[in-house]
Amino acid sequence: MNKFLTLFTLALLTVLPLAVGASCSSSPQKRVEQHADDHALLSVTYEVVSQQVEEIAKKDKDLMRLDIGSHSSQFRSVIIEWIKDNGLVLGSPESLNHPYRGYTWLEYQVVKNLPKQGYMFFTHGHISVRDKMEGLFDWQLIDEDSVVCGYPCKKAKTSFRGRIWTVWYSPLLQYSDGPWKFCGLPGLVLKADEAEGKLSFNCKKIEKDTKYGIFLVKKNASPVLRMESDILDTYRLEHALELMKLEKYDPTAFIEEIHGGAMSTPDIKSAQTLQVTKNGKVMEALHHTAILYEKATK
Repeated sequence: MNKFLTLFTLALLTVLPLAVGASCSSSPQKRVEQHADDHALLSVTYEVVSQQVEEIAKKDKDLMRLDIGSHSSQFRSVIIEWIKDNGLVLGSPESLNHPYRGYTWLEYQVVKNLPKQGYMFFTHGHISVRDKMEGLFDWQLIDEDSVVCGYPCKKAKTSFRGRIWTVWYSPLLQYSDGPWKFCGLPGLVLKADEAEGKLSFNCKKIEKDTKYGIFLVKKNASPVLRMESDILDTYRLEHALELMKLEKYDPTAFIEEIHGGAMSTPDIKSAQTLQVTKNGKVMEALHHTAILYEKATK
């Protein structure tokens, strides 16, 4: 296969989320990653609801799982994991035949305390951002109680990078962790809601000693030319936010920005004609305004 055709495929999968079919009552095939750095002692599945762009009010749902090991954790899409565990390719016809109905996969993950303790990596496609965990969230503890997934919970609020979050965490689950980037509370976050109602995380299932593999997926900005590289490119948060906004505004411009600078001179010339296609049609600039979990850098 021509390497640029491969690039088109990778580009399409990076840019376009995919709606899926079948029932979510079945569990995905469980597989312990042989190259894992850690293994899950506790696994928490969340329904993640998010409005993708301002121009479309519809909200997408994904099932994402937080795997907490002895020294690290990983938050990732259950649907993407199912596809990979069954030896399928994202976006292939076979990948649509899975046990989740009405869900759209979100291609991002958050790994905490890998490869270095005290830091987390947020990875969206080929965009990675590193954060120091200590003091990342300034939590306000509130004297209110609730029950989530059968666990008694306490309430907390925070203002984080332009968004206000209300969360419920369980002190009985003594992990200072949670979905997405949440951390720093005296218990595990089981529910989180954003003040504008555009984003939320809701615990659906808690499992113990699942032994799912925890590892940092190392992607870089030129998957075709550096497929075997173990380099994990990281972006300044400001640049990462700009790129994720561009992804929704103009998919082709986004792909050119992501891949163009890492190519050789002949490749750069070819990259000028890169086009993102869907169902054989060239994707035009969408001019959509992305709704990101983080609006600002502070």
